[in-house]
Amino acid sequence: MPPPADAWARYGAYLRTPPHRIFSWTDAETGARGWLVMNSLRGGAAGGGTRMRAGLTPEELVYLAKTMELKFVFSGPPIGGAKAGIDFDPRDPRKPEVLTRWFRYAAQYLRECYATGGDLNVDEAREVIPYCRAAGLRLPQEGMLRGHVRAGPEALERMSQALEAGVVAPLPHGIGVPGVRLTVCDVAAGYGLARAVARFYRRRGLNLEGARVIVEGFGAVGASAALELARAGARIVVISDAEKTLVDAAGLDAEAVEDLIARRIGRLLPEDGRCTRGAAGSRFSNLKADILVAAALSNCIDRDRLAQLDAAGVSVIACGANSPFREEALGASAVQQDADRRFSIIPDIIGSAGTACTYSYLLTEGAVPEAAEILAAVDARIGAAMEQVLDRNGAAATSLLEATLALALDGIERSDST
Repeated sequence: MPPPADAWARYGAYLRTPPHRIFSWTDAETGARGWLVMNSLRGGAAGGGTRMRAGLTPEELVYLAKTMELKFVFSGPPIGGAKAGIDFDPRDPRKPEVLTRWFRYAAQYLRECYATGGDLNVDEAREVIPYCRAAGLRLPQEGMLRGHVRAGPEALERMSQALEAGVVAPLPHGIGVPGVRLTVCDVAAGYGLARAVARFYRRRGLNLEGARVIVEGFGAVGASAALELARAGARIVVISDAEKTLVDAAGLDAEAVEDLIARRIGRLLPEDGRCTRGAAGSRFSNLKADILVAAALSNCIDRDRLAQLDAAGVSVIACGANSPFREEALGASAVQQDADRRFSIIPDIIGSAGTACTYSYLLTEGAVPEAAEILAAVDARIGAAMEQVLDRNGAAATSLLEATLALALDGIERSDST
C-alpha cells in the first residue's frame, strides 16, 4: 500500500519538536566549541557518532540526532538518537588535544546513557576508542550497555568484549583490500549502503552489471561502497573528495578501486594523473551515470544539483552521508520531496545504517565478533528494511524516501505508546 499522504507533515513536526537535551562545551585552550544533542532517551539510552568540522552548528546536530533516531527503527537497537560534534578544523595539529578534552567532558554521559562512534573527520578505531579509554571508559558504547541493556557486571564485561572485538575485527581475504589493514568499523556503513543498492536493483528486476556510478566522498563510507558496487559489476566513473575529483569515462572495476584505496592519503584520493583539483572538480561532470553515492557531507545536495543529476541520467541516489539534502530550515523538506519525486532515493536511515546494525548484532545472544558474520548480519538487517520499504511502496520507482519516513515514524510512535 502507498505511504499515507501526511508522511511529510509528520516528518516536519517530528523535526521541529525540541530534542530532550543539548549539552554545550567550550575548549578553554583552543576556543573549539562542542555539543552533544540527545533527541530522546528512548529505551534508556541514545546513540550517535562524534564528528568534527569547522563551522559545525548545534542545529546541524539536532537534525542528525533525529536522523539517528529514525535509523534505529530499522537497524536497532531500539534506543533514542543522539549526535556529538565539535566546531574545529580537523586539519589543525591540535586536533588530538581537542578530542582528548572533549571525550573527558563527554565521559559522564558516555558512561551512563550515551553511545558513540566515529563520524565525519573522527575515526572510530584510531580516535574514538583510544580517547574514550583515556577518559576512563571501557568502550564508547558503555552508556548503551548501562542505560539500555542495564547489564550487570558480568554481562557488561561479556558484551563489552564482543563489541570491542567486533568493531575492530579485521577483514578477511576476499572482503578487504590486499595489503591494507581494514576493520569492520572501516567498512560496515559503506558495505551496507552498497548492499541496499543491490537489493533495490534486484527487486526492480535490474542488473548492477555495467551500471555507472558517481561516488562523492572517499572515506569509510564512500570507498567501501564503491568497492562493493564494483565487485557486483558496477563501473565507477567519478570519485570525488574534499580536494579533488577522479574521472574515468570507461569506469573503474573492483581491482582499480582496490588500488585507489590502497594508495589513499588518509581518507582522500591518492595523487593520480586522472585527478583534477579545486571545488569545480567536485561538482558534476558531463559523464552519463545511473547511480549517485552521496557519501561526502551533510546538506550538500540542493535543487541545482538535482537538476545536474537528472540531466546526467542518474536515477538512483544512495545516501551514505547523514541528511545529504540541503533544506532552508529545520523541519523543511522541500528539496527532499523534490528529490523523492524525481529519483529513487535510498535514504540514509537505511542505507548508512551498517554501523548501527553492527552494534545491534553484537548485542544479540550468540553473536560471533568476526567480520564475515557481522557483515552478513548487516546485509540481512538492511535487506529486510529495504524489502519492508519496497513492499510499502508497491510498484512505484519514486517516493521511496516518503515510504521510508512513514515506516520510521510509525515505529517511533508505536514505541512511544508502549
